[in-house]
Amino acid sequence: MALLRVELMVVAAVARCGRGTPEGEEGSVMNATGIGTVPANRDKWLLRLGTASGALGILLELAMGMLHAGHTDPNDSATVFLEYAVSDIWTAVHIGQFFGAALIGLSLLTLAYVLAQQDGVARAFASVGALAAITVIAVFAVQMAVDGVALKSAVDDWVSAPASEKTVAFRVANGIRDVEKGLSGFFQIANGIALLGLGLAVALARGLPRWLGVVGALAGVGALIGGWATAHTGFSMDASRFSLPTVILLAVFVLGVSTLLWRHTFTDGHLEETGLA
Repeated sequence: MALLRVELMVVAAVARCGRGTPEGEEGSVMNATGIGTVPANRDKWLLRLGTASGALGILLELAMGMLHAGHTDPNDSATVFLEYAVSDIWTAVHIGQFFGAALIGLSLLTLAYVLAQQDGVARAFASVGALAAITVIAVFAVQMAVDGVALKSAVDDWVSAPASEKTVAFRVANGIRDVEKGLSGFFQIANGIALLGLGLAVALARGLPRWLGVVGALAGVGALIGGWATAHTGFSMDASRFSLPTVILLAVFVLGVSTLLWRHTFTDGHLEETGLA
């Protein structure tokens, strides 16, 4: 319930900012691209924060992915658990993955704020994307706690358990693994809703690059399909075949959003043209 209240408060704030500030009020300017009335002094650093967080989030996720242990079939628990057991940086990597996802989520929320300056359907889709982006960060935090802390502890217990207790210890670890698979499925589904909502909002917005919105929407569809597959089959080949295209589209969309937000930073009190359309 607390998370729901927070999400509703953020969506309400996004919706309110779409109304802009009264014409002629000090600190407000009208963007020539049609984004809307934006309080310049207040939003200058917000847009720059969105720019930096998106790029840093992608780089952090790439770095953590390279450090992540496990290069065998992730659905083969008995084999992959042995790789996890010898990793000394397992928990640190998952903390890094969480921060990467949180930074990307912050960038998407900043985009939703910008899109709230629009009217009509684009603004509605931006609100959906903002709500889903908050859910993504929350679900991923739980997933990383399960995977990075609980699963690691259970795997270590299984490896060190005496022969008479190994079967039970393995079942405990594998049960935690099943919880992780479920969280991963719902994380991808929530991520898909966020990307689809924001992608459609960008595609339908005035003055914004439509191709970037299409990329975001396609990434959302891929994440939705991948999440459905993961929820039903775990970390299977059926689920993983959607991962690479979705990750590439997500990276393009987030980096495009970062560029978009950077080009909307203020110069002499006015928003610059995007240069991406």
